[in-house]
Amino acid sequence: MIDRTEPATGVVAGVGGNPATLRAVRWAAREADRRHVSLDLVQVLPPSHHDHVLQAPHGRARALLEQGRHVAAASAPDVPVRLSVVSGVAGPALVHVAERAELLVLGSRTAAGDLDLTVGRIVAHAIGHARCPVVLVPQIWDPDAAHSGNVLVHVDGSDEAVGAVAFAAAVADRWKAPLEAVVVGARRSSETEEQTHRQRLTDALAGTTDRHPHLERHETVLWGNAAEAILQESRGRARLIVLCSRGHGALTASLLGATTQTVVRMASCPTAVLPPEVAKAWASREAGRVKEGA
Repeated sequence: MIDRTEPATGVVAGVGGNPATLRAVRWAAREADRRHVSLDLVQVLPPSHHDHVLQAPHGRARALLEQGRHVAAASAPDVPVRLSVVSGVAGPALVHVAERAELLVLGSRTAAGDLDLTVGRIVAHAIGHARCPVVLVPQIWDPDAAHSGNVLVHVDGSDEAVGAVAFAAAVADRWKAPLEAVVVGARRSSETEEQTHRQRLTDALAGTTDRHPHLERHETVLWGNAAEAILQESRGRARLIVLCSRGHGALTASLLGATTQTVVRMASCPTAVLPPEVAKAWASREAGRVKEGA
């Protein structure tokens, strides 16, 4: 019997009417398999007096979730899958379900390449408030081409970026994929400026050497608009982009941040975004490891 009193501790994937969610389920199933954890497929129903309580699915919700289970089983047949519905406002409900999860995985956009209003609000809330990294899988993601490429992480000089690098290194090591850390400068004006950016990359990657001694690392300095540079660098080369989000604004744009919003909308591969507190937690862990090894 399925126990819905137990919190989700593996990978949680939101399932809904947006076709991108089935791509998200496929990605989530593969990642749950790599992590040797269970997969929770969750659909959010309108608010009721049972808000945020996991329940057995029925009716149309069950049909959608069974479709998700079929997709998950085809991708990772050995992964245990739990189907549930939860009532409430979608963003807060999914964040609550994933409170103790390793990852929250969502479909990020429509086929046209734009975040629709509802999906945009869900994604924005998740990125601002989730207690775990949030992976956004675009509908145009090609799962057949997803077994190669690097993990690309953006280093912006913030404390949160240290956490993003630590998370990206852990993922790349698990996947046996190269890690590419990129920093983006507004424009190249001198050799000194480029050296400063390269030192920033070296500092950001310093903590990953002892933890992941066999990880292949690359440091890249790019120039221009941050989002455009990241997207250009990732095309045909990255299997995952890792970013950290900033702040808790009230609007979708301010929650996502300009760079994150553009990358999420336009990337052809999945994007992992670390909410502020999650990034800080990963940074603290990395600082502790560096201190222990000093």
